[in-house]
Amino acid sequence: MVIAVVILIIGLAYILSQNETTPVVREVKRTVGIKGYRSIYSDSAGKGGTLHSDALMISGKPDYIFKRSNDLIPVELKSTTVDMPLEKDIMQLAVYFLLIEENYGIRPKSGRLVYANRAYEISNNYYIRNKVLNIIKEMGNIKDGNMRRYRVDRSGCHTCLYRDICQYTK
Repeated sequence: MVIAVVILIIGLAYILSQNETTPVVREVKRTVGIKGYRSIYSDSAGKGGTLHSDALMISGKPDYIFKRSNDLIPVELKSTTVDMPLEKDIMQLAVYFLLIEENYGIRPKSGRLVYANRAYEISNNYYIRNKVLNIIKEMGNIKDGNMRRYRVDRSGCHTCLYRDICQYTK
């Protein structure tokens, strides 16, 4: 089953990287709700440039960015199957909303999370935007040593992404 999912994701990435006028690409774009858009960014082969925000001190590489007129849609491919979009994936897409706005000057209205079993449209709304901005602020506070934790559970420190900058692991 896992192999089939991986093959599906690789196939989808290959199809999206091909000539966008082929019937297969048109069908894939229609399936995930981006019919009429053209690809302006692809990291399908790991060759997409990293988007940066100096103001927020974040960076990232969405799998795809599609454009139609003055609308940009980031698309993130996931190999897992889900019953509903995962919070961590929504926050990842929200970071891409911020990066696209800063790098392209256009605030995306929505983005797509494409899992192995279904695709979800995620709106770039006030709630998601504020939530990700608060997370980014908290990360900055941790990095600067300005956030105090009252109870530290060090059992997960060895796998934590922030162990190199965290004041509690030094």
